[in-house]
Amino acid sequence: MKARLAKLVRPWIPARLVTRFRKPPEPPGGLNVDVVVADPDDRDRWRRATPETVRVVSPEAYGRGPEVPIQHPEGVDPQLADIVAVSARPLAGDEAAQLLAPLTDPAVTVSVRGIADPRDFMAGRLPRVQSEAIAVRRPAWDEVGGMPSGDVNLAGLFARLCQAGNSLAVVPRPGIPGVHFRVDPITAAGAAIVLAAVPLHDVGGGFRGAQIAMELCRRGLHVTYVAEYSSGHSVDLGLRFIHPLLEEHRLDDFDATAYVNRLETDLRVALVEIPSPPVWEATRRLSRSGFRIAYDLIDDWSDDALGGWWYRPEAEDQFIDAADTLLASARVLVQNLRGRSGGRPVAYVPNGVNPNMFSDGRTEVPSDIPAGPGPLISYHGSLYGSWFDWDALRAVAEAFSQARVQVIGDEHGHPPVPPNVHFLGLKPQFQLPQYLSQAAVSLVPFKMNETTHAVSPLKAYESLAMGVPVAAPPLEPLMGLEGVFLDEDLPAAVAAALDAPPLDADRARSAHGWAERVERLFDALELPLPGPDGSDVVVRERPPRRYDR
Repeated sequence: MKARLAKLVRPWIPARLVTRFRKPPEPPGGLNVDVVVADPDDRDRWRRATPETVRVVSPEAYGRGPEVPIQHPEGVDPQLADIVAVSARPLAGDEAAQLLAPLTDPAVTVSVRGIADPRDFMAGRLPRVQSEAIAVRRPAWDEVGGMPSGDVNLAGLFARLCQAGNSLAVVPRPGIPGVHFRVDPITAAGAAIVLAAVPLHDVGGGFRGAQIAMELCRRGLHVTYVAEYSSGHSVDLGLRFIHPLLEEHRLDDFDATAYVNRLETDLRVALVEIPSPPVWEATRRLSRSGFRIAYDLIDDWSDDALGGWWYRPEAEDQFIDAADTLLASARVLVQNLRGRSGGRPVAYVPNGVNPNMFSDGRTEVPSDIPAGPGPLISYHGSLYGSWFDWDALRAVAEAFSQARVQVIGDEHGHPPVPPNVHFLGLKPQFQLPQYLSQAAVSLVPFKMNETTHAVSPLKAYESLAMGVPVAAPPLEPLMGLEGVFLDEDLPAAVAAALDAPPLDADRARSAHGWAERVERLFDALELPLPGPDGSDVVVRERPPRRYDR
């Protein structure tokens, strides 16, 4: 019956949404997990029930583990050994040996002993383990910031280590794990929660909500990033975002009440970026708990290619009415919100750039940049959607036949293009400066319509910050930006950009940095914004391995 219903409904769902908000066969974010099971029948059961990122091994696969003191979570001294082992209760000798043995394998970073069930180890999700003891190599311990303060049930440490993508060995005890929420208190300068559509690693980590989350971490706020959907990318870069004040959750795993119970700070902000009914319940709970709610309109969700099957205008009206502050990423969306809200003030907060990442000091040249003597014309970003103008891209390649045109993004097939167009695939955001540093011009090959006049292209700000001029059609959000050359004929815009004098990249980074954007947000909220604390979010590539079943 379900299959039949899906067949009937599928033609009515926009193709862009099928790609964008689907659950991929092997969701990005899966951990590399060894499950250490002695009984052969239990090993077979784990193999059948777990995905290909889980390897089921016998205890005999490891040698004798290191001798490490087992410490209590409330008084951990990480200087005692190269491996930090903590336990909520005293461990017997055989229990300690089982915990430490997997760390004889240099590929294993973390070993955990606790109640676990194979059904809770699906790829792309945080494995549910009721942790009794955890052993961690010192570099991984230091990377995640060690034991969260006040964490006596080990859930916070386990979540930090999993979020960082560390290779994990689990020594399971039989049973069904109980609800094991984090209880470590949130005592930072403030608490911010981002309710977004897609995970932090979507579009290589360059998504608006992800950038705002990272900027707030730099300001000393504890940031909880909650995504309703998994990523629809066809490749898994294994991107991990690591900071002691950053948490990631899927919406269906997020318990707003447990989160609120941890709060010990008065500065509370919730940024809502997707007005969907499932997000509404979390928003209401946060509002009742002293959070100032900012509804951030980042797209015209009424467009079927964007909101599609999940969007309901009456649901969005609930968010608009409940929000303490309204903001939008494009001037067209500001007018939209102003009209929908009965004339309430709406803050204009366009997208921006991370100036620490996009700077002109990048000298390394990636090996896959297309070779040749002609100028390098670059595009980076999403390659789906009816608004992407393949004809304009083709026209640029034909008009500048000696140029090399590099296209960076997750590519799901494309119409015929000239041979000087090179598809380089999806790249993590932190690698983009290396590609832009070699470019003569950056493209925004979008069609002009109501949808594209309501976008705020991140790629434009990132290119300008690298001193690369931008060629685009005359989209309203790009009008008046220094270094952006607009023309309905995209090859003409490229020609103007190629002839232009060099850009002032320092001025672009200062004018369009995320720090300035977040200041606009807090001004609109009428809340004090803490200054930078000198920290930054660390991004690692740790893709999951696949094991042959």
